Amino acid sequence: MWDHQLQTPMYILLANFSFLEIWFITSTVPNMLANFLSEANTISVSGCFLQSYFFFSLGTTETFLSAMAFDKYLAIFRPLHYPTVMSVQHCIRTGAGCWVCGFLYFLLPIYLISQLPFCCSSKIDRFLCDLDILINLSRMPFPATEIICAIFNSVFIFPTFLFIASSYVL
Repeated sequence: MWDHQLQTPMYILLANFSFLEIWFITSTVPNMLANFLSEANTISVSGCFLQSYFFFSLGTTETFLSAMAFDKYLAIFRPLHYPTVMSVQHCIRTGAGCWVCGFLYFLLPIYLISQLPFCCSSKIDRFLCDLDILINLSRMPFPATEIICAIFNSVFIFPTFLFIASSYVL
């Protein structure tokens, strides 16, 4: 932040990505290390929801930062337009939008799964939580919730993949 030569869009996106990676690892590793030291591989149901929300929200934010592919496309194939299209303000807005969208995107699946009735105690015999684990712990099958979550993930994954692939193809 102190070096003004690093205040270019590429470095701003890389700083976002680096900060994101630190928090992405922080969502799972401390609980894993605590479980290794205590030999109890359990997590509370509320802790599982919290870990799942942060893990998937940070992963979604990382995927939204595919804006780096657009940055690379502009830098390579439109170098004269790069300074006007990818300004520092535009890059900051893009990064902030990625963070906001990443944390808002998984609210609906987490909310839907939290409304399921659970048949387990207050502890789950895992150190890393996944949405499938939470769905499988419900008392009865809820295919509608599973289908909504699958559609929700597909709507997110395929356009992002196509955006990244098309930017590299171009």
